[in-house]
Amino acid sequence: MNPHAECLDVSIAPNFQIIKDKLSNFSIYDFSNTEKINEYCELFSIKEICKSVESDDYGTSSDDVIFSSDPENTGPYLIQYDEICRLHYLCLTRKVLNTLEFGSGYSTAVMADAKRILSQHFEPWAKDNLRVSRPFHVYAVEEEQRYLEITNQRVQGELSSFVTVSRSSVELGTYDNHYATYFSKIPNISPDLILLDGPGQFSTTKEIQGFNLNDISRMPMAADILKFEFFLEPGTLIVVDGRTANARFLKSYLRMNWVHHHDVDGDIHLFELQELPLGKFNAKKLNFCLNNDWLLN
Repeated sequence: MNPHAECLDVSIAPNFQIIKDKLSNFSIYDFSNTEKINEYCELFSIKEICKSVESDDYGTSSDDVIFSSDPENTGPYLIQYDEICRLHYLCLTRKVLNTLEFGSGYSTAVMADAKRILSQHFEPWAKDNLRVSRPFHVYAVEEEQRYLEITNQRVQGELSSFVTVSRSSVELGTYDNHYATYFSKIPNISPDLILLDGPGQFSTTKEIQGFNLNDISRMPMAADILKFEFFLEPGTLIVVDGRTANARFLKSYLRMNWVHHHDVDGDIHLFELQELPLGKFNAKKLNFCLNNDWLLN
């Protein structure tokens, strides 16, 4: 890809240069730095976006190993500003059109805010020039009704028009004879960013030949992405939040030209689909979204 290509986004919406100037002070690797996180929060009012709702009173740290593996947990985790600032940054810098989020939470709200910003600058152009029916939207799928309701409380008002949260049961099955989980129904979209942060470890009690996930020693192992991998377009980015075993499983089976990076400090895995454009529409999308330059080298 040509790193010297014309900046199509600024030619479409000159005022977007203000946003780009703010983003230029950061890189994907800055969000393990407390000072940079605070700076980003201030620039984009992230803490205001993540205003608490009543259900948040039950939260605790995601570093609490008992809490994170307790099937009786009834509340969300405390806000992880490194994670949500990174997602906000990725959505803006990549001008993400459609996000598919497995799970939901504060991340849904901050990505919706990024989509709000992008929509203000680019929605008419995107509808006229790219193959996307509903640009700048977050589609989240949740395993439990209570988490769906909490997320919907977070994205009330202006942000609600940029988010659709649906509920689906989770099934234990196999992929290439290996145990894995699947959501029964996922949004029928073509995402250019996928956030894998669900389902949870205790999402299903189904058992196959004595094996089940309903034990503290198990870990999440979702295989949904593998089933629709070949429908994803070049430029797609997968973000795996923690879940290193699941990320290694995906890496073992993804067949296309994915470049993988494990950010150990940030506890995330990134997979970027770096292939030649499928045709003129995909090429135009890559120019617009990525300025013809990859995130990962």
